[in-house]
Amino acid sequence: HFVIPTEYYVNNQRSNYPYGETATPPIWTSTNGSKLGSSSFPGYAGTIFEPIDEFKGDLARMSLFFITRYEDKLASFAPFQSDSNPLDGTVDRGYKQWYINLLLKWAAQDPVSQKEIDRNNAVFARQKNRNPFIDHPEWVNMIWTSTLSTSDVASFEKKISVYPNP
Repeated sequence: HFVIPTEYYVNNQRSNYPYGETATPPIWTSTNGSKLGSSSFPGYAGTIFEPIDEFKGDLARMSLFFITRYEDKLASFAPFQSDSNPLDGTVDRGYKQWYINLLLKWAAQDPVSQKEIDRNNAVFARQKNRNPFIDHPEWVNMIWTSTLSTSDVASFEKKISVYPNP
């Protein structure tokens, strides 16, 4: 689900930079429009690699599936953590909040395409597992977006009664 074909030179420019959105002007732009530059996304100020819009949702769903699928192994990724790595070191959230916000934005802006569905089906035929965020894109927000803000929680009274209690 995570190995995707890429052009060697572009992938070499990406290096190990996290995905993100870059400020203008970028340091480098590929012939297809991918960019390398300073992050303009709130929460991260380092160097990022910005793919073209057509692949942003795909990469978001792949990344969210990765962090969900390997949740029980995230602690073993600790040696790879750095300021530029979007992993947050936890086993519950997995990614730093800025990165989750970015992935949510991209998943919403670039809906599941037929190409993604075809790829998911092909992976299933070979591996017998699926990316659920392609089959059910609505799960992205159900899992990764909080339904209560801190102001909502603060507005509740200290005593809550639920009736009838089944």
